Amino acid sequence: MLLALTILILLLSAVYGRLISRFLLDWRAIPLTEPTPIKAFPTETNPNTDQGGELAPSDTATWPTVSVLIPARNEAASIETLLTALQAQQYPASLLEIIVIDDHSEDETAAIAQTFNGVTLLSLQETGINSYKKKALEKAVGHAKGELIVCTDADCIPGPHWIAQLAFCYKTTQAKFIAAPVLLLYKKNGLGYLQALDFMVLQGITGAGLQSGKLLMANGANMAYPRSVFNEVNGYAGADHIASGDDFFLLHKISDRYAKQLMYLKSKEAIVSTPAQESWGGFFQQRIRWASKSTHYKKGRLQAVLLLVWTYNLLLLLSAAGGLFEIHYLFLFLLGCCLKTVLEWDFVKEVAIFFGHKHLLKIFIWLQPIHILYTVIAGMLGLKGGYRWKGRSVR
Repeated sequence: MLLALTILILLLSAVYGRLISRFLLDWRAIPLTEPTPIKAFPTETNPNTDQGGELAPSDTATWPTVSVLIPARNEAASIETLLTALQAQQYPASLLEIIVIDDHSEDETAAIAQTFNGVTLLSLQETGINSYKKKALEKAVGHAKGELIVCTDADCIPGPHWIAQLAFCYKTTQAKFIAAPVLLLYKKNGLGYLQALDFMVLQGITGAGLQSGKLLMANGANMAYPRSVFNEVNGYAGADHIASGDDFFLLHKISDRYAKQLMYLKSKEAIVSTPAQESWGGFFQQRIRWASKSTHYKKGRLQAVLLLVWTYNLLLLLSAAGGLFEIHYLFLFLLGCCLKTVLEWDFVKEVAIFFGHKHLLKIFIWLQPIHILYTVIAGMLGLKGGYRWKGRSVR
């Protein structure tokens, strides 16, 4: 049994190592849009502003109109910070539309949004549905007037050039879907470090997958697409019965028509920050929510990668369990953790440098056992499908 498990772990390590090497090459191939070629735009109050750069015209009419969509449920504690940051964007106010969609909030979310001039507040009326966020976004797109739709979450914080970077990317590439980076704000404890590393690696895989066009992922906290394309693919039709996946399923539908016009915006000025989960329960509920949509993926390559990663971690976990009865299994588990760390190191290091998280590499190997355990558990519970999120029980 020990020999068989050892052979399986070594074989899967070889396959896993090749996968990570591919991620590294694709991550490196993503053009780094840094520093931004746009430092300021002409505004109504300062029409002569022109900082140079490839696309810094004095006429704002050449820039796309942008609609920022913010689905919000019980976000009174954070939405003011987001809306303040949006109104401070270095982008002409005449070209920027901000829409908040209140999803049956039970706090002061809607009241706070109404205090901001220039912010449109919509209220979701539908009840008894399974995907409130998708319905909220559909309603907002129907109301939006911008050429470019930009999506974020109510608990996110963008930098001042966020919209400018997305608009610049869209204008120069004519991309039909833009995924942009998300940075996790975490507390300095075990749970915080684990989330920061895991989330950062997921962002790296997202960028690498879009660069290669072979593994399509995105994060709804920071993505953009032309409004015309959303309507062209009929929005979330066909996936509106699935509770989560407002990012994945729209990306996959767009990829069916525009496979060569998807991109990851590798720019530090395009990063939005979002808070980590504060409890282990919230963390697992979030990861189960993410895993629950995997059974609905139509892109077989993504399911194959998820299965490989889950199986590899399961074998390592089995070796740890065997260590409770036989010391040699424990040695195999420790060897496996070290091998997994070596295989992942270069990729994680480069992504960590981009996100300014290089200091987390010091504890990377020590978090491997916890990461292995959570990956297996979240994957199993995700197949079951049920979880709680934003005060709701979701099927």
